[in-house]
Amino acid sequence: MAKPAKIIIFLYNRFFDPVIQSNCWLYVRTLLEERDPRYQFHLITYEDARFPLNDEQRRLVENWTSLGLEWTPLDWHPGTSLKNKGLDVWAGFRQVLRLRTRGYRYIMSLASVAGAYAYLYAQCLRMRLFLYQFEPHSEYALDNKMWRPGSLQYRIMHRLERMSANYATVIGSGTRFMQERLERDWKVKARFFKIPSVADDEKFQFRAADRQEIRQQLGIPEEVRVLLYPGKFGDLYYRSETAWMYRWLRDIDAGLHLLIITPHQDAEVEQLFSEAGVDRVTYSIVHCDYSQIHKYYSAAEMGIIAVPPGPSKKFISNIKVGEYLCSGLPYLITRGVSEDYCYAEEQNVGVVVDDFREKDIREAWPAMESYFLMDPDERRRHCREVGLGYRAYRNLYPIFCNALDALTR
Repeated sequence: MAKPAKIIIFLYNRFFDPVIQSNCWLYVRTLLEERDPRYQFHLITYEDARFPLNDEQRRLVENWTSLGLEWTPLDWHPGTSLKNKGLDVWAGFRQVLRLRTRGYRYIMSLASVAGAYAYLYAQCLRMRLFLYQFEPHSEYALDNKMWRPGSLQYRIMHRLERMSANYATVIGSGTRFMQERLERDWKVKARFFKIPSVADDEKFQFRAADRQEIRQQLGIPEEVRVLLYPGKFGDLYYRSETAWMYRWLRDIDAGLHLLIITPHQDAEVEQLFSEAGVDRVTYSIVHCDYSQIHKYYSAAEMGIIAVPPGPSKKFISNIKVGEYLCSGLPYLITRGVSEDYCYAEEQNVGVVVDDFREKDIREAWPAMESYFLMDPDERRRHCREVGLGYRAYRNLYPIFCNALDALTR
């Protein structure tokens, strides 16, 4: 029997960040559980001391380790300074070098920041590179005014994104727009696989028992219409605009309730909504990990995608869209974001606005209300059907496996 291909999975995140557990880890977990003899995985993550592993997470790690996974957790240096980023780069390089001497010839990254690091390692150590969920993070930062066009951070990151794409053996990304840029504009030689952000369709589905449990827990009557926002405030997402969006909707329908699942402190979120004139009793703030988050989706009628518009946003692939749809939820989204806004309009699973401005939000209300007035079973059935075709794990897993095969062939 041939020896397994040794693959480093390089993640510039902590292991149990929901972005990891709800995305690429679904695929790797399956390969481990199926004991696929073709691959040996070594995971490198950057752990945040503020989020130590709990007992359940430790049990999961022990199980995956028993199935053959190797894991090296590195210390993450917080902040955006070049010094701290340099420390992270150097720590990662030392570990990848050690693994290269043990026969690891392949490296896979998630998103373009980790991809830039992995590219530096792969080029220096002559490894084959798989850029999974490759997107232009530097351009997102410009559109969201996080970086200036002439800033050193932008120039370095943008250059590394272009160089990593041209070096890679395999690239996976979620939209036809990214494929067109890579193949037509950048003339990359990498094999491209269209892999939108995946949704665990077994986990994310409507359950009446979860709806009853969560609504009772939060004191929300069954007749109340609930909007769901599981996400952050600021950086790549709207900040105060999300609070004002909700304020304007409540001006129209005072019976709405907003369910927020976020890593932000309650006081920070409350300050944003207070400044928008939103009464605290009209929204709930919840903190939970990935293992329980799906229950809250069943408690809602519609999800929110709080991504500001911008030229680069057509390349993004929102994890939450697939989770909303598989859970039977339509969604509110801004125009030009991914292919998600196209699905919203063409498949009748969402409402599209130009921006989170008062005029746009008020004009969107009739379309939003039409979903609230639909038979809930029919609404859930239709959204889930679209979600399964667009983002379901069962459909995307074979494509991911084909990408790994192209990397190691």
